Amino acid sequence: MHGAHESWLPARAALQPDGLYLALRRIPASELCDAFMQETIARVPAQESIARIGRDDVGRAEPETAPAGIVFHVARCGSTVISQLLRELDVAVYAEPQPFNELLLPPHAWPREDLVAALRSLGAAFARHAAGPWVLKCSSWNTLFCELLVEAFPRAPWVLALRDPVEVCVSLLAQPPGWLRASEEPARRLYRVVQPQGEPASAEDRVARVFGAFCEAAARLGHDRGRLVPYQSLPSSVWDAVAPHFGLAIGAREQARMAEVARRYSKAPVGKESAYADDSARKRAAASAPLRLAIEAFARPAWSQLLALHAPMAAIQS
Repeated sequence: MHGAHESWLPARAALQPDGLYLALRRIPASELCDAFMQETIARVPAQESIARIGRDDVGRAEPETAPAGIVFHVARCGSTVISQLLRELDVAVYAEPQPFNELLLPPHAWPREDLVAALRSLGAAFARHAAGPWVLKCSSWNTLFCELLVEAFPRAPWVLALRDPVEVCVSLLAQPPGWLRASEEPARRLYRVVQPQGEPASAEDRVARVFGAFCEAAARLGHDRGRLVPYQSLPSSVWDAVAPHFGLAIGAREQARMAEVARRYSKAPVGKESAYADDSARKRAAASAPLRLAIEAFARPAWSQLLALHAPMAAIQS
């Protein structure tokens, strides 16, 4: 593997019979200011190199290469705000990196124990790139496999960003991400994890079942290292609770910078800043009767159970 000083960013990952292959881009951590890591890769021209970690060496990563924290989320719930604000601290934040998606997308190429080891080695590659503390902000569907990530990084604290299922599901129906589009094969593979027996009766059922599955997966995690971050607690919960939970130092100057960044739309492209506007009321008003019925059947019970499991001390209060 390349040295940390060379700033080789893992851009792609693949598991083959003889080991873990990584496509690396020579992009310094200081460039990671886009909402998503893949946007940085598309924006910054860079030399590429391929590295292989032999099957016998996969998983041999030192504990200190684990992330300072892991951000799970249920989609459209403020997780990008969390990642963008944490960047104001002395930490590299990798937002929804494709290499982790490629290892986690089913069907998994290696048995569970070996896959966990590969995730640990991938984390070590990101640690070399960061050359310091780093945070993994997962893709929303990674939450289905959060147990694998927590097993790979057993000392890393984690948070789960949450939002009322009505607001999340309205957004997912209005703008379905690729992993939720039934016409695409990766989405079909993921949905078979959520609902092994057949397809849902409607798009409303699909989004509600997915939201419920996210909550059920997170509920299976041990609660000693986890915290819930309700949408309504943002942005102050990032500097009051998330950063301390991740062991990241924060002072008055950093908090002021974070408060300023929070006034901007977190997913705006670099160089095209715009103001943040809360859309919660609009989303609640847009929820159809079929969607509300699906949420009550498939999403809200799991959401309520998750909140109960973490109440009152483990959850970050709104």
